Amino acid sequence: MNMQKRFKHKILKTLFVFFFLSSFSHVYAGEVFELEGEPGENDTRLLSALNRLTYDRVLSNQNTKGFAFRYTSKWYSPLQLDVFVLGLAKREKMSLIRIESSKKGAERVFRNFLQEELTKKELTGGLTNYTDVSEDAKFEPYRKSYFWSESLALVQPAASVFYNSYKSPVYGGSDRLKSMFGYIGLDLLLAGIGYYYATTTMEKNSALESYFLKPTASGNVLDSPGAPVFIGLLVLPRLYRMIGGWQDTYTHNRIMEISVSKSF
Repeated sequence: MNMQKRFKHKILKTLFVFFFLSSFSHVYAGEVFELEGEPGENDTRLLSALNRLTYDRVLSNQNTKGFAFRYTSKWYSPLQLDVFVLGLAKREKMSLIRIESSKKGAERVFRNFLQEELTKKELTGGLTNYTDVSEDAKFEPYRKSYFWSESLALVQPAASVFYNSYKSPVYGGSDRLKSMFGYIGLDLLLAGIGYYYATTTMEKNSALESYFLKPTASGNVLDSPGAPVFIGLLVLPRLYRMIGGWQDTYTHNRIMEISVSKSF
């Protein structure tokens, strides 16, 4: 019983560390720009622009976390946004807009879009300015496939991350490397824990039973009583990545639409 309790504790601890690390990289992220007008004056305009971007999937959040206004995407929206508005005390009629999303590249794109929409100035100058200014980031508009993103997530989550991040404005900075190594590390850790647990539940074959040619356990981990736990631990990161891959694919394709045409 003590061993099972320790095992469950290790599983919960591992899952907590994974989800914590997956979100920690975005705690201090965010793109900021200044906008003329006080926060209350920009409320309707900002909410309208956000809903044009997300197809009416943004709402005003009363939990402002100390800011004057806050807008968040609805829970079912594949395009994740968190926008904060703060009045500048030392500058009259000016607001500070902070955009947070799940990826640094997406934050830049959303900032450029909002800044252009709210100031009516051509700030992007084309597709490449929506992305990192690097050789790998220069590409023609194209759409990502949900089929490949989700299929790769089932095989290996890191492969799905690579597919979604390749020449995509969604990923910026070290997003790709952190996500890929995070999934590889988690996969190895959960596989190791699951394998260890499954082997502890296997029946031991005695030398006497083997001598009398009695049927004995195969020794295969998948045939052990702990096999469902082993398989379940491998499935968890894949299910998590399937959700992330769906969000990444949708966000990429939506950015391509924004890049090609500014009309909604």
